[in-house]
Amino acid sequence: RRARGARMGFNDGDLRLSSAVEYRIDNTETLTDPETVLENERKTWLLKNTLGYQISPDWRLVGKLNYSDSQSSQGQFYDGKFTEGVMGYAYRPVNNDRWNTLLKYTYFYNVPTTDQVLVTTSSTSSANEFVQKSHIFSVDTNYDLTRRWTVGAKYAYRLGQLSMERENPEFFDSAASLYVLRADWHFVNKWDLLIEGRLLDLPDAGDRRSGALVALYRQMGRNFKAGLGYNFTDFSDDLTDLDYDSQGVFLNMVGKF
Repeated sequence: RRARGARMGFNDGDLRLSSAVEYRIDNTETLTDPETVLENERKTWLLKNTLGYQISPDWRLVGKLNYSDSQSSQGQFYDGKFTEGVMGYAYRPVNNDRWNTLLKYTYFYNVPTTDQVLVTTSSTSSANEFVQKSHIFSVDTNYDLTRRWTVGAKYAYRLGQLSMERENPEFFDSAASLYVLRADWHFVNKWDLLIEGRLLDLPDAGDRRSGALVALYRQMGRNFKAGLGYNFTDFSDDLTDLDYDSQGVFLNMVGKF
């Protein structure tokens, strides 16, 4: 593997920008039988960009753009592409900092390479077959009722399409709506208990799933906390995640600015 990269950033107080680019060449050799060696060269461009702009004391604009293009010497079937663009408005009123809201739009396009795999609960792996392009709109809000109790809600909608074919994709609709209600209890100094109820509605698939999530968090300063929890549902609150493998124990870290 040979790679070259560069990174730069800009910060003048209200405006923060950062950008990184990497070009990578991977050469592999696979022994298909005792006398045959299969050689492959993969060339990949990777770009990562982030944006933060303080529009006013109450409003902040946040965004990111991640892009990857991977081309294989074995042909188009082995190529891969990835685009994730996010633009959001964060609202935190200076005169009423008990209320916090994030409005967000995400564009997601993923053509996974044949080397990108999914690990199942049985410790086996299979190729990530879906080509996905999605538009996701979400609103997430929290309100401090008292010094000990915070309530919140999230709604997200995915206008998405999937395809099983890579070279000549034929897309079918995959819309989804996510509903989340949560409560945080600050029951002792620096410790919080989180309880969530979740509902995922998939009208095109004729499916609806619901369940709960619990987590215990430890505050580490004013702007960071880490927690350990358990997700009783098999779906994620990230609507770009199409795999129903999210049930179980998780570790989560939360930062705010």
